[in-house]
Amino acid sequence: MAIAVAHSDSPEGRMAMVYAAREAIQRREQLLVLHVLDDAGSDADLAALRAVVQTVLDGGGVGESPWELRTCEHSGDRVGALVDLVDDSGAGLFVAGSKRMSPIGKFLLERSLQRILLEVDVPVLVVKEPQ
Repeated sequence: MAIAVAHSDSPEGRMAMVYAAREAIQRREQLLVLHVLDDAGSDADLAALRAVVQTVLDGGGVGESPWELRTCEHSGDRVGALVDLVDDSGAGLFVAGSKRMSPIGKFLLERSLQRILLEVDVPVLVVKEPQ
């Protein structure tokens, strides 16, 4: 099985990608980087996205980890498209990054993360940024 992570250009998104790569290396599994596009990406856009992902992995010390980029377009529901992408990927684990939250923040949990936890059919590992 593979380990999937959503590409997000944020500190918690980059942290989740590095964590997922480390987990994939440890388990000897494929890393799938998932990205939801606003519209059909050109080859140049996808090449730039691949370069960004490789830079994040290199910066996290896991640049040698083999990975595959999978994309899809959304039709107004980015989280729904991501859930479908995770389900279609065949991954056995989905890694998501989250900001540290206060007790009230935990109670109110980000809407997108809450939907992912409820709708993805595989285990979800949520990693928090270090203090």
